[in-house]
Amino acid sequence: MRSKRYDRAPSGITIHERFGQVAQEFPDRSAVVTTERAVTYAELAAGARRIAHHLIGQGVRPGRFVPVVARRSPDLAAVLLGILMAGGAYGILDVRWPLPRVTRLLHDMRPPVVLADAAGSARLDEARIDHLTFEALGRTAPPGLPVDLPRVPPDACSTLFWTSGSTGAPKAVLSPHRATTRLFTPSAFMDLGAHPVMIHAAAVAWDAFTLELWGMLLSGGTAVVHEDDLLLPPAIRTYVRDLGATHLFLTPSLFDVIAGGGINCLDGLRAVLLGGDKPPPATCRKLLDTYPGIELYNGYGPVESCVFATVHRITGDDTDRASGIPAGRTVPGTRLHVVRDGAPVRPGEPGEVAIAGTGLALGYLDAPEQTASAFRHVTVEGTRTRVYLTGDRGWVDESGVLHFIGRTDSQIKIAGHRIEPAEIESAVRTLGKVRSVALSLPDRNGAPRIVLFAERPEEGVTELELQGRLRETLPIYMVPARVHFVSALPLLENTKIDKKQLSARFGYSP
Repeated sequence: MRSKRYDRAPSGITIHERFGQVAQEFPDRSAVVTTERAVTYAELAAGARRIAHHLIGQGVRPGRFVPVVARRSPDLAAVLLGILMAGGAYGILDVRWPLPRVTRLLHDMRPPVVLADAAGSARLDEARIDHLTFEALGRTAPPGLPVDLPRVPPDACSTLFWTSGSTGAPKAVLSPHRATTRLFTPSAFMDLGAHPVMIHAAAVAWDAFTLELWGMLLSGGTAVVHEDDLLLPPAIRTYVRDLGATHLFLTPSLFDVIAGGGINCLDGLRAVLLGGDKPPPATCRKLLDTYPGIELYNGYGPVESCVFATVHRITGDDTDRASGIPAGRTVPGTRLHVVRDGAPVRPGEPGEVAIAGTGLALGYLDAPEQTASAFRHVTVEGTRTRVYLTGDRGWVDESGVLHFIGRTDSQIKIAGHRIEPAEIESAVRTLGKVRSVALSLPDRNGAPRIVLFAERPEEGVTELELQGRLRETLPIYMVPARVHFVSALPLLENTKIDKKQLSARFGYSP
């Protein structure tokens, strides 16, 4: 079954080309702001061009990948635009990630230059990795560089996103320009209204970062940069009251926390967008009842389709659905099919969600087998169509609305991050060559969390110590919330680990 909303893909354009159009239309409008600083479109465009010329002198060319180790800031926006204008593709690495992970990803990208802000520079200095700072990039470009910047096609790679890998190593998703621009050009996937102002607080390496930053800069809006790690109600109030914030993206888990402790901080917003997991119906109902004027949206889509593949505006009636809040209809440039055994199924029948269209990634960096496994061709209405097999189960109703059921594989989804348990288990093996299994189990409130069951790596090691060691190699969102040591992992008759027995042994509900 096909979810049908947009038949024609938007016209092809790159991220920086679309930004240039907006900058010409609104040169004096604030593009990126903080509580202390504002940068206009004209200033951002001029700074990005200087950076682009500087990067060309550093060897950046079309087809090259440029890693950026940095936090959210107006300067980061200029650097990313500069990389794209120079013809390159950027991959942002979180300064909080363990150095071994950062070092590995830098090696995989084989970059002509590594860029970093002050925080990123300090981290790279620890590992003695050569890099160029934002401060150095901001200076006037050396003389003799070409006046004209290279042109790249919309299907060229613009961004590298990282997702957890089943082999124990993270995968780099190669996302093209058109995957981003399709969402906002020539019209946005939702009505953003006049001069939207969006809080920019998503993790830098996540595709929600794309929604918040490029969603504004390609639409004539303003991105309000949240410079701290965690977005809390007082900051939201400040951004709405003092900087005129109108739009906010939240993961369902953070939405729960904010709505439970200070929902009035959302007063004044035009729209709240949820994504990364199933929306909690009770919390959605609370917001709609408290502030009926706020638009509430549910967005669905893996990083391989860049930000959202479907979107649904949530109503009060949706919160009473037995099947949960719908995932919605497709966004521009996107087609969605529910398939079983490689063929589309009829409306109402469940199957694996397969996504097609201009939002699809080009594949995974240096991983042809994984790319071939995830990106397949299916025949739809007699046409051979390239799709991404999401591993999600769902069904499409007669009106073309997708309803999400769950996963078809062992992936875990925590706070919007797709996690392969194998990557966590691989990290455990490096600590003592012991066996382990990572499961997603609900906490007291029903929210998913990672629980690790493992053989003890060495005598005397405690559960807390093992968590500490894992923090040295894994991002914080992949570190298990709980660890339980077992003398041996129980097995089923087919020799697979008996996960149900493990969960029951320690009192977890399925």
